[in-house]
Amino acid sequence: MIGTSKVSQQKGQVDPEDLFQRLEHIGRGSFGEVYKGINRKLSNIIAIKIIDLEKSEDEIEDIQQEIQVLSQCNSPYVTKYFGSYLKETKLWIVMEYLGGGSALDLMKPGVFNEKYIAIILREVLKGLEYLHWEKKIHRDIKAANILLSEHGDVKLADFGVAKQLTESINKGCTFVGTPFWMPPEVIMQHKYDYSADIWSLGITSIELGKGEPPNSDLHPMRVLLQIPKNPPPQLPGKDYSDAFREFVEACLQKNPQHRPTATQLRRFKFVSTTKPTKYLIELIIRYQNWKKKHDHEEKSDSGSSSDEDQSKHNSSQWEYGGGTVKSSLNYAHLPKQSIEVNPLFKSIFDDLSIRYNIPSSNNNLTHNTENGVELFENLRRLFLNNDRHYPNLCNDFSRILSEHISKANYIPRTSTTINDSTTDTNHVQISSGAVRMSI
Repeated sequence: MIGTSKVSQQKGQVDPEDLFQRLEHIGRGSFGEVYKGINRKLSNIIAIKIIDLEKSEDEIEDIQQEIQVLSQCNSPYVTKYFGSYLKETKLWIVMEYLGGGSALDLMKPGVFNEKYIAIILREVLKGLEYLHWEKKIHRDIKAANILLSEHGDVKLADFGVAKQLTESINKGCTFVGTPFWMPPEVIMQHKYDYSADIWSLGITSIELGKGEPPNSDLHPMRVLLQIPKNPPPQLPGKDYSDAFREFVEACLQKNPQHRPTATQLRRFKFVSTTKPTKYLIELIIRYQNWKKKHDHEEKSDSGSSSDEDQSKHNSSQWEYGGGTVKSSLNYAHLPKQSIEVNPLFKSIFDDLSIRYNIPSSNNNLTHNTENGVELFENLRRLFLNNDRHYPNLCNDFSRILSEHISKANYIPRTSTTINDSTTDTNHVQISSGAVRMSI
C-alpha cells in the first residue's frame, strides 16, 4: 500500500461521489481514465479524471506537478481545474468538460481548411502567451492536447509533463515530450525554455495541415535520431498559402534563439484572422456526423474489420499520457523468435552493464525466445525497479542515450546503417506517445 498522503487532498474528507455523478468513459489522460460527469449541486457537466494511486506509485510526483500547474492557471485558453478529491486509493481530479473533442478527433473526417487552422493556432498562441508569462512550459503541445468546447472555444489540456520555471531556474533540462513533436534541444538534453513549445507548435501546425506530424511513417526512436541532424520540416507540396508556410518556418528554427515568442507569433499574417471561434463549430458538427456514420458502419459489420480498417487501427494503437508511453497493441500474433538488438541500444546496454556490473549476455549467449512485448515488459520492469536494484540507472540511461545520439549524428551511413526507405518487419508505427526521462 502506498502512502496516499503524498498527494494532497485539497477538498478534505468529502466523498467525491456525494458531489459528482460519474457517467460514461470518454478517454484517457495523463496517469488516469477520464469520465464525463455531473456536478450534483450545480447540475453542470464536468470531466473527472480518476487515478488509481496504487497502480501509479511511481508517478505520484508527476501527478502532484500536474495538479499544481493546473491549480495555478486561470485563463480562458487553458482547461479549468475545479479540485481534487481522495477516496481510498483513488484520486478524483475534477476539470472543465470540453465536449467538442480534441483537434486530433476533429481531423478524423479529413484535414482542416486553412481558415480553421488559423483560428485554432491563434487561440493556442493566446494560451501559450499566458503560460509563458506565468513561467510555465507545456512541453507536450500537439493536436491531441488542444481541446474544443461545444461552442468552439479552444483550450490547452494535459499538463502531465508541464514545467514551472522560477527566477532561479529559468531553463529546463528534462528529456520529455512526444517524439514527433519534440524540439532538437530537448532531444539533445540541452538547456531549453519556452521556445520549446514554439517548435512543438510548428510541428502541430503541420499536423493540422496534413493530418499527421512529419516523420509519422518512422519509428519514434528513429525520429529522435533524425530531428537533431535533419533540416527543419516544412509543409509538403504546393497546397498551402505563403502565410501558412511563413508561420511554420518561423516556429521551426533549429536555433531556439531564432524562434519568435508566442506574443510575436500572434502578429503574423496567418493568425491575424478576426473570425470568431464559433466558426469551429462547423468542424465539430462534421466530426459528429462522421462519427455517427462510422459507428453505424461498425455495427453493420458485426464486429468484423477489413484489412484496411485494421491497418488504420494499427496506426494509432498507442495511447499516451502526459509522461508515459502506454501500448494497447496485442503482440500475440508475433512469432517467438530471437530479437536482434539495434546497434545503438546494444552499445548503450554494454555501457550500462559495465557501469553496474551486470553480466553480459555475450558471455553466455542463448537462443532468445521472447517476443517483442515480453522484451519490452522486461525492460520496463527493470526501469520501474531501478531505484531498488540499480540507483541512478534511468539517469545514466538518459545521459548515455544522449551521448550516443550525438555521436550518431556524425557517423556516416554504411551498409549496416538503417536505411530510411527500408521497411522493418517488426516495425510498429506510433502516432502518439509522450516520453519522459528525468535527468
